[in-house]
Amino acid sequence: MKSIDPYDYWTLKTIKRIMGKNPWISLSSRELGEKLSVSQQSASRIILKLIDKGFLQRKIKDRRQNLSITDAGLDILFYEMNDLASVLEIEKTMEIRGNVISGLGEGRYYISRKSYIIQFQEKLGFIPFLGTLNVKIDPENEGKLRRLRNSTGIHIDGFVTDDRTFGPVKAFLGSIEGLQCAAILPERSVYSDVLEIISPFYLREKLKLSDGASISLFVNI
Repeated sequence: MKSIDPYDYWTLKTIKRIMGKNPWISLSSRELGEKLSVSQQSASRIILKLIDKGFLQRKIKDRRQNLSITDAGLDILFYEMNDLASVLEIEKTMEIRGNVISGLGEGRYYISRKSYIIQFQEKLGFIPFLGTLNVKIDPENEGKLRRLRNSTGIHIDGFVTDDRTFGPVKAFLGSIEGLQCAAILPERSVYSDVLEIISPFYLREKLKLSDGASISLFVNI
């Protein structure tokens, strides 16, 4: 992620603190200005700047300004959270819970590419079973998933073949019921509640998992 304006971060953090778990909050420029210790006019300009950057959404309801932080805005908060955790050397193992679902077979196609397999072996220490375990993340764990998306991970280079381009991905080593695995995500931001897991084992068979089965992934970030 490119360099973040500290004031953007501080403003988004302040708005998020007021919002709590609510997706939208009624908040006037005057009220925000009081929280930021700036004038109403300055707060209004800050809001417009964050809207222009794609970090905030605004709608007017009953003549009141309502604000919501976008996915891009939340990414800033989680990116800074990860950066601070790194500076303070906070424990970086995270448990993410979800349920097994069926995929469309795309995972098998992608991870079977030779250029990916070579890097998985070199950087993750294993050659994966040719298929992914797809896990739909529990709603209460979506914040953890977003934190994972905004972590650096282990970089896997993209490459170009005669007929298409395969993008770079990042991987996070972890385990499910003690079995080695890794979560893989595209490096470009994709907002999805499904996480793809690779492993040297056929996890569905090894752990006797069927669709709907609840699992816990312990992942290193």
